[in-house]
Formats: sequence, structure tokens, C-alpha cells
Amino acid sequence: MKRPAIAAVLLLAATAVCAQAQPKPEDQIKQRKSAFAVIGHNFGSLGAMAQDKKPYNKEEAVRNAELVSVLADYPKNFFGPGTDKGDTKAKPELWKNRSDFDDKMEKMIGEARKLPQAARGDLASLKKAVADTGAACKACHDDYRAK
Repeated sequence: MKRPAIAAVLLLAATAVCAQAQPKPEDQIKQRKSAFAVIGHNFGSLGAMAQDKKPYNKEEAVRNAELVSVLADYPKNFFGPGTDKGDTKAKPELWKNRSDFDDKMEKMIGEARKLPQAARGDLASLKKAVADTGAACKACHDDYRAK
């Protein structure tokens, strides 16, 4: 799927969600979990290439990197009131330290946005960008995601 088509699908999905004044907490949890699942699948592929656990494929790396980049900021909109309970791995500390969580989320988004350019370069560039993005993800997971 080409980047414009992906953007159109995401825009339609976001429009449907935003059509509700305030999505129900369980719907917000589903939205963020779904986005993180797609991000995780595509970032996992990049990580495997970066760690030489999977053959490097530049075309696939670019595609994975673009998806991670496009989706990176989507989940942040779904940590609203009431989403601290239910089918979630978010720790209670997230809501107690919301400013720190938001800062870490923005750091991850910033690093994820660097992935497509790195993927268009060489394997060394991709490895560095994957390591930086992975570190940003881990920083948040260590503090705010239950195992």
C-alpha cells in the first residue's frame, strides 16, 4: 500500500473515532492497542534486520519504517480519562506522572519519524535509527507498561 493510501485510511479511521465527542474508555484502549500492535509488527521487522536476524531488504525496511512513522503519534490520543482501567497494560504510574509519559511519548514519536529517511539510506543508518527508536520505546515501557 502506498503512503498516500495509508494516510487516507488512517484519516478515515481517525475521522470515525473523532466523530464521537469522547470515545468510550474501552474504545480508546482498543484504538491504542491496535495502533501499538501494527507499530510493533513493523518495528519488529526493522529490529530483526538491524540485528541481522532477518535478511536486510531495503524495500521492506522503507515500507515498515513509513508505517511506524505514520502511526507513531496515533496512540497518544487514546490515553483519556477512564482508560486506566480495563484491558490495558498501562501502569497506574502513567496517570500519576502524565507529564513524563507525554515527554517520553513525544521522544518516541520524534525518533520514529527519523526511520523512513534512515531506511532509505544504508543498513548502518537504519541500525542507528532502530536503536534510537527502540531506546525511546523502552524508556516508556520500563516505567509505564506492565509486563
